[in-house]
Amino acid sequence: MFHRPTTFTRCPTVLLLLVLMQLATGCGKESTGGSDKQMKVRVAYAPVVINLQTFIAQDLGLFNKHDLIGDPKLFTSANDMISALVSGEIDVVPAVSLVPVLNLEAQKPGTLRIFSHSKMTAEKPFDSILVRTDSLIHSLEDLKAKKIAVFPGTTATNFLKVFLKRKGIDPDSVQYVPLPPSAHLSSLQSGAVDALFGYEPTVTSAIQSGTCRRIFGSVYAELQPNSPISVSVISRKFEREHPEAAKRVVELFDGAVSLIRSEPDKCTPSLTAYTKIAPEVAAKVSIIDATLSTETKAAPIQQFIDLLHEMGEVPKLLQADDLLAPTN
Repeated sequence: MFHRPTTFTRCPTVLLLLVLMQLATGCGKESTGGSDKQMKVRVAYAPVVINLQTFIAQDLGLFNKHDLIGDPKLFTSANDMISALVSGEIDVVPAVSLVPVLNLEAQKPGTLRIFSHSKMTAEKPFDSILVRTDSLIHSLEDLKAKKIAVFPGTTATNFLKVFLKRKGIDPDSVQYVPLPPSAHLSSLQSGAVDALFGYEPTVTSAIQSGTCRRIFGSVYAELQPNSPISVSVISRKFEREHPEAAKRVVELFDGAVSLIRSEPDKCTPSLTAYTKIAPEVAAKVSIIDATLSTETKAAPIQQFIDLLHEMGEVPKLLQADDLLAPTN
């Protein structure tokens, strides 16, 4: 048996209007990235102190608060994180070294956007030059003809050379020994090296052990106050395809930065869970402040880019304005 047609379906004009309304609604969703509610956001992180933003975003429910589903993905190097963003495996990389970001932009301009950067200060040194407690080294001058452990790669060594030169010390008078972070403290304590240019949490762990002392605080902050050596970046492809979700991602990490500033004691326990730092060390490490997206300016980033270019760490001089420009 056939059902009698309704009034609407017997009226071609009304039917046509309904179809057009449905099409218009569908097109509207597609142009704004579809339904961005409860969208999965793939976030790269490494088990290091500067990624505390990501840890608390997961632990304190910040993703859910912003109608997002966090999908944190573990990496062991900054280069791998940036490569994953290029290949489309990752949407956002909070707190990653500026160097691979610049190298990527030199090769593939317009791939990512910077929305925040670190603010390393002398008052809360993230990096330090350490020696053994019984060492005869008491000043930077005493480093001449000594072995100093540094991170592998060229960046840490080049920064240290520029720093020593500015302090009136011939950088070629020091022997630089690249070592993986896991070997830093043991190499210093065993006497394999005379000094260490190390980062948190090794710095706090070494000082708390009573076997090491600091002869200088942050090299990076000395070279540039509020040093933007690490930045947070988001894929421009993700921003174009999902503008509303991308906006909430940035707001989410702004919220994480604000929480770290206002309630650090509430945030540091996440370090123990994600980095395996002992609780007593996690409570004492220097947590590096970062800019909110509304505080992020081109000038300090450009100053640091100029320094990196001068050192030969980036292949060409890039413009910070381009890296911060809104995605079209």
